[in-house]
Amino acid sequence: MDLIVGHNNADFDAFSSLVAAKKIYPNSKLLLPGSHERSVREFLSLVKDKIKIEKERTCDLSDVKRLVIVDTRHKSRIGIAAKLLDDPSVEVHIYDHHPRTPHDIKPDKDIFQEVGATVSILIDILRKRKSVKVTPLEATIMLLGIYEETGSLTYRTTTKLDVDTVSFLLSRGANLSAISSYLNRELTPEELTFLTALISSTKVVIVNGINVAVATGTIKRFIGELGAIVRKLQDVENFPVLFVLFKIGDSIRVIARSRLKEVDVNKILKRFGGGGHRSAASAKVGREDADNFEEKLLNALRSQIKVKIFARDIMDFPVKVIADDKKIIEAKKILERLHLKGAPVVKKNKLVGIITLGDIKKAILRRYGHAPVKGYMSRALVTIKPDTPLHMIQKIMFEKNIGRLPVMKNKKLTGIVTRTSVLKSVHRDIFKKHTYFKKKQARLNISTKMKQVLPKQILEMLHVIGKNADCEGLRAFVVGGFVRDMLLGVKNLDVDIAVEGDAISFGRHLARIFGGSLVVYKKFGTSSIVIDWPKGLRKSPGSGPKFKIDFAAARKESYEKPAALPTVRFSSLKNDLQRRDFTINAMAASLNKQSFGQLIDFFGGEKDLENKVIRVLHDGSFIDDPTRIFRAVRFEQRFGFRIDKYTEDLIKTAIREGMFSRTQNHRIRDEVILMLKEPEPMKAISRMKELHELRFIHKKIFVRKSTAVLFMKIKNTFSWYTKSVFRRRHVDLWVMYLAALLDKLDFTETKSVCDKFAFRRSVRIRLLSCKKRCEKILRPLSSKKLSASGVYSILEPLSFEEILFIRSKAKSRLTVKRITDFFAEYNKVKIKIGGHDLKKLGLKPGPVYKKILDEILHKKIDGDIKTKKDELMYVKKML
Repeated sequence: MDLIVGHNNADFDAFSSLVAAKKIYPNSKLLLPGSHERSVREFLSLVKDKIKIEKERTCDLSDVKRLVIVDTRHKSRIGIAAKLLDDPSVEVHIYDHHPRTPHDIKPDKDIFQEVGATVSILIDILRKRKSVKVTPLEATIMLLGIYEETGSLTYRTTTKLDVDTVSFLLSRGANLSAISSYLNRELTPEELTFLTALISSTKVVIVNGINVAVATGTIKRFIGELGAIVRKLQDVENFPVLFVLFKIGDSIRVIARSRLKEVDVNKILKRFGGGGHRSAASAKVGREDADNFEEKLLNALRSQIKVKIFARDIMDFPVKVIADDKKIIEAKKILERLHLKGAPVVKKNKLVGIITLGDIKKAILRRYGHAPVKGYMSRALVTIKPDTPLHMIQKIMFEKNIGRLPVMKNKKLTGIVTRTSVLKSVHRDIFKKHTYFKKKQARLNISTKMKQVLPKQILEMLHVIGKNADCEGLRAFVVGGFVRDMLLGVKNLDVDIAVEGDAISFGRHLARIFGGSLVVYKKFGTSSIVIDWPKGLRKSPGSGPKFKIDFAAARKESYEKPAALPTVRFSSLKNDLQRRDFTINAMAASLNKQSFGQLIDFFGGEKDLENKVIRVLHDGSFIDDPTRIFRAVRFEQRFGFRIDKYTEDLIKTAIREGMFSRTQNHRIRDEVILMLKEPEPMKAISRMKELHELRFIHKKIFVRKSTAVLFMKIKNTFSWYTKSVFRRRHVDLWVMYLAALLDKLDFTETKSVCDKFAFRRSVRIRLLSCKKRCEKILRPLSSKKLSASGVYSILEPLSFEEILFIRSKAKSRLTVKRITDFFAEYNKVKIKIGGHDLKKLGLKPGPVYKKILDEILHKKIDGDIKTKKDELMYVKKML
C-alpha cells in the first residue's frame, strides 16, 4: 500500500498536493499530520465524505510499502510517517517546490521544480497522462493550493507553469467563488487585535537601500493562525520585505515574506535552522532573547543583501554635451534632434552646468533665444561617481528634485544617469521588450462598416472632405475614438480629421464649402469648423448647439518633462498615431477617394478591440501624461474591456513614482469629471481604488460597499427625476456623484478638494452647501410635525442637485415623500399679489414686502389661502 503524506500545520498547497498525488498513486491512503490551518480545517469538514483523510492516531503503517511526501522534505514535519523512513523496505518519493537543503530526507525519487506551488508539479505530470480525469471538486481543491501559494498569481515566485495550470483547472470546472470564500476569510477578533499590536510594533530598517520591516509580538495564549496574520500585515502595510518575530515562552517563531528578488528569506532563515522558499520562509529559535535575535537577523540581512547596481551600470555614455557659448535656440534644436530633455554644459571640456528644455523655454519666452546657454543653465551641480549605488541615486534625485546626474571620474565627465535610467533599472522586468505590436499595418477596408454605422449626413461629409483633400493634393484621415467607436458599432459624432499637410488652410477651405465659421489654434497647427447641425441628424446627449469638425496636421509630440503638456512638431500619420494613448485609439481610416475606408492600424488596435484589451503604445506613456491612467480605467469600464498586464504594470509604476503630483490639477479634475459622466461611474471608481489612484484626489477617500449603494441610489433618483412630469431644470448628475465620492470627508477636507482642483464657482457652491446642510436637513425632514411650508422653507434655498442627493441618502419614506411633494406641488405654488398691491394698501416699500409675501406663499402652500382675494384679505388682517 502507498501512503501520501503532507506536512503539519497544512495549508491548501499541502492538501491539494495530496489530492493530486492520489491521482498518480490511486491505491493510496492520505495523511495530514498534526493540526491544519483554519481554512483547511473548514474545507475538510465539508468534503470529508468525498475525500478520506487518515487520522494520525489511527493510521496503520504496518502495510505501507511506498511513502509519498508532498510539499515538504523535512522529517520533523511529517508526523508519525517519519517512522517509515527507518524501514529500508519502504520506497520514498518526494514532490516539492521548496529548495533542497543538506538536512533533507534522502528519497529514492525526488521530483523538484522551482515553481509557485507544489501542486503545479503534480498536475503537470497528470496532464501528460491524458487518461486521468479531474472532477470539478478536485480542480477547485487544486486551484485553492495554487492561488494560496502564489497570492492569486501575484507573488514573484509564480511561473508560467502555475499560470498554465490555473487555465487547465478552470477548464475542468474549478469554482472561483468557492476559492475566494476560503482564501479571503476575515480575521477573528483575537487575530485582529494581535494584528493591530503588530502594526504598532513594526519598524522599518534600511539595509543597503532596501526597506525591511521587522514586527514583534508576544503570544501568551492561542490567538489563531500566525500565517494568516502575517499575510494580512503584509497586505495592509505593503512591505516589500517583512520579518515577524513571535515570542512564545522562551522561544521565538519567525515568519518571513519577501516580494523582492534581492532578498531570499529562505537563505536567511536557513542560518537559524528554518527554511521555505525565496519569498516565504519560517524558523523556530529556542531560548533566545528577542533583541539579540533581531540584531543577528539584521546582520544576516546585511551580509545577504548586496548592492548589485551602481551608476556605472545604468549611466548613458558617451554623453551628449552643449558648449556654454552655444545660443539658446541652437541648444533647443540639438536637444529636440537627439530626443533629450536636458544635457550637461561644458566649457573647454570642463563641466560647468546643466541646461534643460524648461530652462530653454523660459529664455525663449523672454526673447533671449540668441543669448548664450551659460546665462540660463543651472550652475548648482550635483554629481555622482561611477560606484554610487542605485539606492543613493534614487535618494539624491528625490531629495534634490533632479532629473539627471552627471557621473564624474577623476574630475572628468564619463556618463550621465537620468530618471528614465533609474526607472528602467528599478523596474527592469516591466521594461523588457514585448512584441505586442504588428510590424505591418492592417490593410482592412471598413467602408461597408462605415455605411452601416454612420448617419448618412456624417458619411456624406466625410466623402466631401476626402474629395477636397484630393483636389488640394493632401491625404486626409478620420482618426482616434471616432474610428474605434465605428468598429464597435457605437454612435460617435466627435469627428477628428488628421491631415498630412496644412490643417489650418484645409480647414479654412472646407469652412467655406460647409458654410461654417473657423476657429484656429495656430500654436498646435489645428482648426475647427463650426456649423449648424445637419438636418435630420439627431444630437447626442450633452452635445452643444453647433456641430463641430476638428482638423489637425499629423504631428509628433514630445514632453519636456514627465507629466508636462506636450511640445508639438509636424510629422507623418504614423508618428501622429503613435503619440496617442492606447492602441484602440491609434487607428485611422482614409478619406481620399481611391482608398476611402482603408483602415490604417500600425499598432494592432483592431485586434485589441476584438480581444477587448486596453493596451498602451509605449513604455513612457503614463510618465509623459499620467492623466492617461484615468482614461485607461474609463475605457476599460465603459467597454467592458480589460487593461492588459503590461499596461497595468506601467500604471502601477507611474503611480508609485508619484507622477500625479507633477500633473496640473485642472487636468486631473477634467478626467475625474469625464469619469463621473460615464453611464456606470462606480465601475471606474472601484477600478481606481484597486490601482490606488483615489488618494490623488484626497488621501481620506475610501470606497466601501456603502459608497456603491449611494451611487446606485443617486442613479435611481436621477432617473426618477428625469422621467417625472415636474422636471423643470437641468441637473448635473456628475456633481451628485462627486458629492457621494466626497461623502465621508468633512467640510474642511471637501473645501480643500475644491481649492486644489479649482472647480467652477457654481460646482464649488453646490458641493460645499451640500456638505454643510445635508445631514442637518435630513433630521427635520423626517419629523412628523413639519408642515408643507416648512418643507418648502428647508428645500427651496437648495440647488436641485442638493435636493436629489438628500433624497438619495434619505432612509425615511416620509422624507422621500416630502421631497417628491416639493417637486410636484410646493415648488409650483405662486402667489397672485405683488409689491404694487401692497403699495395700494398704503405700505411703504422695503424689506417688509418680502416678509409679507413669503408668509402669504407659505400659507398658500399649507392650503390656508387659495385665491387672490384670500391673499389680500390676509394682508389686511396682518396690517
